Amino acid sequence: AAAETLTRLPGVGLWTADIYLLFCLGRADAFPHGDLALQVALGEAFALPGRATPQGLRAVAEDWRPLRGVAAHLLWAYYGARRTRQGAPA
Repeated sequence: AAAETLTRLPGVGLWTADIYLLFCLGRADAFPHGDLALQVALGEAFALPGRATPQGLRAVAEDWRPLRGVAAHLLWAYYGARRTRQGAPA
């Protein structure tokens, strides 16, 4: 319901609403299934042939309720770790 209310504001889409709920309001179950890094990370972690679709990511994340936000943080960390190179600036 909160994401629905937020998306009524001009310029606020579902991704922005989910990120706001997760980071600003600390909603543990907020999950931005439209996030490209999460789609890529899930595809790599689950050995998919490519990145996950937003719908596929949402379906997988249903099993992680009510802590999908925690899963998002883990997937972002995994995404970052996979792209960190020795000697690259942090």
